[in-house]
Amino acid sequence: KAVVSTQSTGIFFFFWEYPKPEVRANGTVIATVNTLVRIITYMVKGTPEEYGHDTWFVRQDLYLYLAVAGTSLLAAPLGIYLTRFLNRSGYKIALTMLLIINGVTMITTAVLDIRSEGL
Repeated sequence: KAVVSTQSTGIFFFFWEYPKPEVRANGTVIATVNTLVRIITYMVKGTPEEYGHDTWFVRQDLYLYLAVAGTSLLAAPLGIYLTRFLNRSGYKIALTMLLIINGVTMITTAVLDIRSEGL
C-alpha cells in the first residue's frame, strides 16, 4: 500500500487493494457509462461528408449491432464464471493472448487493405 504524489502537478495516486466484487462492480459501471456516452455521442454528433450517410447508425449494419449486443450478453456471464478458475497470472496470460491475436488480426487486415488499394 502506497501513496505516490508529484509535487509539480499536484496529482495524487492511491494504491490500495480492494475486494474482487468491488473491483468487478466498479469496472462494470465504468464500462456501462463509457458505452452509453459513446452511443449518445454517435447519436448527437454528425457524420463527415465522406461517410456517405446522415447518421453513424446504418440500417445495413443492423445485424452487426445485434451480434455485438448478443455476444456481450453471452460473454459477460461466461467471463464471470471463468474468473472463478483463473488466478491473476492465468488471467494476465489469457488477456495477453487475446491482445496478441487482436494485434495480428489488425495488422493482417491493414496489409490486405493496402494490397487491395494497390499502394
